[in-house]
Amino acid sequence: MATTSKHSHVRPAVWTTWAPSMGVLCVVGAHLLAAMLGLYSSAPNVTVLHPTGDALQGYLEIAVQANDGPTGAGVRRVEYQLDSSLGVWTPLKLEKETMTYKGRHDLSAVKGGGHSLYLRAADFAGNQRVVSVPVTVDPAQAVGPTMADAKQGSRADKGPP
Repeated sequence: MATTSKHSHVRPAVWTTWAPSMGVLCVVGAHLLAAMLGLYSSAPNVTVLHPTGDALQGYLEIAVQANDGPTGAGVRRVEYQLDSSLGVWTPLKLEKETMTYKGRHDLSAVKGGGHSLYLRAADFAGNQRVVSVPVTVDPAQAVGPTMADAKQGSRADKGPP
C-alpha cells in the first residue's frame, strides 16, 4: 500500500519549470565568472583554407576555420578586409555543417598584382586575432570592355573607312 508524505503537495510542474532555468543561469554565471577571472584570455585560432596562393581572377573565395578551444569563450565573428586592417570589416558567414566561415569578394575593381587579405576572429570575451595572407590578382583578368574594344566599336559604327 502506498503512503503519502506531508511534502507530496509539490507538483512536478514546478520542478520542470525551475530546473532548466536554474541550469541555464548557472552556466551563464560560470562563464561570466570565468571571464572576470581572466580565464578567457586567449584569442581564437585561425586557419585559412582558401585562398591558397594561386593567381585570382573574378572573385576572391575566402574560407576560414576559427576555434576558441575547449576553455575559450567561443568564436563570435570572423571578418575580412583586403589591403588594410583599418576601417570597416566585412563579416564572413558561418556554414555550420563544416564549421567554416566563408565569403566572396568581387575583384573587378582591384588592380592586378600582390595584395594582403586580413582576417580577424573575435570571441565573446573580446579577444581578437588578426592574420594576413598574401593574394595575387591576375592582371590579365578581363572585366568588361577595354579601351581598345571601345575604339574598335566606334570604328565599326561608322562603317568602312
